[in-house]
Amino acid sequence: MTVLPLFCRTAHAQPSSLLRLSEYQKQEWQVEDGLPDNYVRMITQRADGLLLLATSSGLSTFDGQRFKNAPIDLAGLVDNEAVNAVLPLSTSDLWIGTDGRGVLHATNNGVVQVSEQYGHHSERIRMFHLDAAGVVWVATQNGVERIVNGRPELIAGTGMISGDITTPFAEDGRGGMFFVTSLGLYHWQDGIAQRFSLGRSVHETAVAVYRDARKRIWVGTMARLVELVPHKCVSCGSALQYDPVVRATVGNPITVLLGDAAGSLWIGTRHDGIWRLAADGLSHWGSHDGLPDDSIRTLFIDDEQNLWIGMLTGGLSRWHKGALAPFGEPEGFKATYAATAFTDSHGDLWLGTWGQGLFRRHGEKLLSVTPPGMPPSTPIRAIAEDRKQQIWIGTWFDGIYRFDGRSYHHYLLGNESPGNAVSSILVDERGGLWVGSYTGLFYFPRGEPDSQHRALFLESQLITCMVQDKDGSLVIGTTNGLYRIRGDVVTAIQGLDHPHILSLALDSSGYVWAGIRSGGLAAVREDHFIALSADSNAPTAAVNTITEDKDGHLWLGTFRGIVRLSVAELHAVVDKKRTQLSAVILGKTDGMRSSECGGPSQPSSTILPDGTLWFATTKGFVHTTDAAEKLGAISPVATITGWSLSSDPDTTQNIAASGSFRIDLEAGQPDAFFLFNAKQLTNPARIEYRYRLTGYDSEWTTTHSHTARYRRLTPGNYSFEVQARASGEEWTSPIASIAVRQRPFFYQTWYFYLTLCLLAAFVILQLLRHRIELLKGRLGIVVEERNRIARECHDTLMAGFAAISWQLEATAKLFRDTDSSATPAAQSCELARSMVSHCQAEARRIIWDLRGTDEVTDILSQALGRALAADSLQQGIETTFKVEGDELPLAPGCVHHLVCIGQEAVSNAVHHASPSHIFILLKYDLDALSLSIHDNGRGFQDSEPNPSRSGHFGIPVMEERARKLGGTFRLQTSAEAGTEVTVKVSFSAMRQPLQQEHNVIRWIGI
Repeated sequence: MTVLPLFCRTAHAQPSSLLRLSEYQKQEWQVEDGLPDNYVRMITQRADGLLLLATSSGLSTFDGQRFKNAPIDLAGLVDNEAVNAVLPLSTSDLWIGTDGRGVLHATNNGVVQVSEQYGHHSERIRMFHLDAAGVVWVATQNGVERIVNGRPELIAGTGMISGDITTPFAEDGRGGMFFVTSLGLYHWQDGIAQRFSLGRSVHETAVAVYRDARKRIWVGTMARLVELVPHKCVSCGSALQYDPVVRATVGNPITVLLGDAAGSLWIGTRHDGIWRLAADGLSHWGSHDGLPDDSIRTLFIDDEQNLWIGMLTGGLSRWHKGALAPFGEPEGFKATYAATAFTDSHGDLWLGTWGQGLFRRHGEKLLSVTPPGMPPSTPIRAIAEDRKQQIWIGTWFDGIYRFDGRSYHHYLLGNESPGNAVSSILVDERGGLWVGSYTGLFYFPRGEPDSQHRALFLESQLITCMVQDKDGSLVIGTTNGLYRIRGDVVTAIQGLDHPHILSLALDSSGYVWAGIRSGGLAAVREDHFIALSADSNAPTAAVNTITEDKDGHLWLGTFRGIVRLSVAELHAVVDKKRTQLSAVILGKTDGMRSSECGGPSQPSSTILPDGTLWFATTKGFVHTTDAAEKLGAISPVATITGWSLSSDPDTTQNIAASGSFRIDLEAGQPDAFFLFNAKQLTNPARIEYRYRLTGYDSEWTTTHSHTARYRRLTPGNYSFEVQARASGEEWTSPIASIAVRQRPFFYQTWYFYLTLCLLAAFVILQLLRHRIELLKGRLGIVVEERNRIARECHDTLMAGFAAISWQLEATAKLFRDTDSSATPAAQSCELARSMVSHCQAEARRIIWDLRGTDEVTDILSQALGRALAADSLQQGIETTFKVEGDELPLAPGCVHHLVCIGQEAVSNAVHHASPSHIFILLKYDLDALSLSIHDNGRGFQDSEPNPSRSGHFGIPVMEERARKLGGTFRLQTSAEAGTEVTVKVSFSAMRQPLQQEHNVIRWIGI
């Protein structure tokens, strides 16, 4: 037997990316957590990122939080067939190895029973393997089969494969295959299988074979791990041969082998837990370390480099490298209560404890460096380094120690024990030593405790922390407030609600940050604070320690975990250029054994030259890993996985792969559930989602659940959108969306509303037509009545007026014939005749108005011409009618009054002036019109009696009509010079009557 070193080891044993087994984050699931069966026979991963678990209860999927049954549909019969192996070629192409029904091939077209189709009934499948040529190899209890063109071909004569063999295949890289059966190890090449011997040095039978990513072929036996090292055989024609080399002895049958990305080999055993062969050697983890079961059935590493372990009775376990790795008793560090962490100028790490002394870590070596003579129970409260590279160690009640690289020197600060309780140490830029204690702040300008050369500041104050600002001044934290010291001047910094300061730090941009005992973080500007509110996503827990990394982040050790904040974002919030911080919170799920970080010691966190951060916790120390560098670099991407009309997950309908898929909800659907997820198996509980239904939601809804519920959506088209992120990070990942349509009831459709509008318009139109017909009927009645009145007036009243006029004319003639015309009786008769004549003219006009309704016009010249033509002028009187300017339409009421004025003026001229010519002028100006009637008759003198007082009413009536129009009336006359009647009306004055009579038909009185 030849034993060779597996890895080339350097002086420093462990690379930073390699964790001890104790440092992996571990989580277990059993049937109480939803796992279908505690016997997990195989684990693999689908293309969509979900894990596939093969158990005796069938297939199930796992997204890191929830298990979901994946039953097999065999000819319409859905069953949870016991499954031993599964080979996913794609999300919809699956080879399933059952424990009694042989090989099943599931595609979108259904499930094909491959084994039974070719006569292999009741066949038990152990494992699958897909080789480089695309051939599926199958390990069964009948032997090894190859499925070529859908048909299984048995490799005869190689023996059966028992149920405890779970890693039976390994390609040789040259078209051949190593496989293990119950008879041992075989090598298949070009259709011929031959027994492969491990040599006389290996007495055990091979029970597992595996080829890792580095093309190394491993063989597991009943107690050893063997590597087949290839070499060319010159005597065999340069054919490739293999030398078995024992790499490790595990003392138990090997069940499964698996290599990881770092080149380590994981070894599962039958009864002795899990082993790892790596650069740091062979390490072991079993039930005595916390593994649920020592019988390992299967191992799998997913695409996030999580190690999944399936056990015989222990269920499912996940190991992954967290952002933080613990360093405590399981890792060989016996002190559990960590106090201080400090990195010196040489890159060594100093670890102080609370009661178990001081340690220094040089490379991977951990040395106890507790000062001689110091009681072991003395807590380490402070560590600092001066410009001479001397280490200063402050203790509780035992003063201060100085280490110059070779020996320790002890100093006491006072006679009273509180004076020797050191709480903080700082060496300023001038080399002065500042020592904080329970009784104030001591300053030693020579850089060494000296009772003759010292100054005391903040007497009787308990000093908690110190930092030197960029201007050289010191900022001092106490239990009773914050102070700034410039030279010998001490100034109190105001503005904090709580005076107890826990930590101080100066970032690379010159901002001073303070952690307050009441919780939260504040920036220190000169002599005031700027506190960060909880609304800005700043931590609310007490901040015990603050350290800046090399990537522009502040790491805060709090009572509730470690918080990472961006320095640039902190500055933007303080300067009011931003309102929210992207806070990443790390806790027990990320590697901390306790989320309570830091304490009264200073400093309780530090950064090594390689960028690794160390923090003191109440359960040992914790440090960052290379996984911490990926925080925020890769955001989880949300996908919409399905939808349901009820909260029952069994009714979930899958989302089609087509981008044009749309969810159609029936009319009146009361509830709609949308299901979404993000592919992250490492820590899915940290994923945070936000969703909205565009067209319905005005803002995003943030949640940690995987379901969104909407109730009674109004009809319309929407888009459901969801986005994922790790809690505290920015929303930068792509948004997943799907179209949603809520169908309306028929009475909610647009065509229903259009029909209602058309029906309403039809009804309104019919009502309008009915109204018009009704008005026409009423108008007809009114017109008929007016015509009847006109007829009656003409046939009776006018006849009576005519008879009276004749009688009065005859009487007047008798007075003239008897020369009695000057008598009072003759004058009274003449007055009566004149009054009757005027009444006849008015009666004729009224009758004309009553019968002229069909010819009403808004053109004044037309109405005036028609009226003058209707009055029969005496023979021999010449009449001229002229229109000047652009004629405009007028309101019917205005036309009526102007026509009556014209008629009256012409009638007066004809009956009283005996003219030979009458001139009528209608003139349109820009803002007014004027109507003048001029005759060349005899006229009259102003000294003559007023005609209105002598029985003539024409002039007063014309004046009254002109006033109604808002115009002016003028009468010019003289004896033998004729008479001129002029009416002038502005257009603006005529608009008012038009508005008042908007709905009035003047000529019929409605």
